[in-house]
Amino acid sequence: MLKQKKDLRKKRVRYHIKKDDLVEVNTGEEKGRRGRVLEIIPDKNQAIIEGINLVKKHQRARSQTKPSGIVTVPGPLHVSNLVLICPKCGKKVKIRKDKIENRRVRICKKCGEIIE
Repeated sequence: MLKQKKDLRKKRVRYHIKKDDLVEVNTGEEKGRRGRVLEIIPDKNQAIIEGINLVKKHQRARSQTKPSGIVTVPGPLHVSNLVLICPKCGKKVKIRKDKIENRRVRICKKCGEIIE
C-alpha cells in the first residue's frame, strides 16, 4: 500500500481576534488579565499578548549595542484561551461577521458596534 501524501497547501485560518485588539485571558495562571495582541502565530494557533505570560530568555550578544543577558519577553498563549473586549462597551464579547459595503467586518453581539 502506498502512503498518501499530505496536502501541502495551507488553509487560511480566521480568528476572532486580530493584532492590536484588547483581549482578556480566560484560563490558567494569567486568568482575568487584559492586554493588547502583539502578534498572532497561525501555524500554532497562538497569540502573544503584551505583558502576559512573561518568560525569561537567555540572549547572546549580537553586537556591541545589544549585550548578552537575561531578557523578559512575553510568551505565546493559545487563541482559545482569549476573549475579545469590545472597545465601546468594555465587556467580554462574542462577535458576528457581516459583509458591509463588500467588506467583512466584526460586530459586537452585545452593543452592535463595528470592531475595527
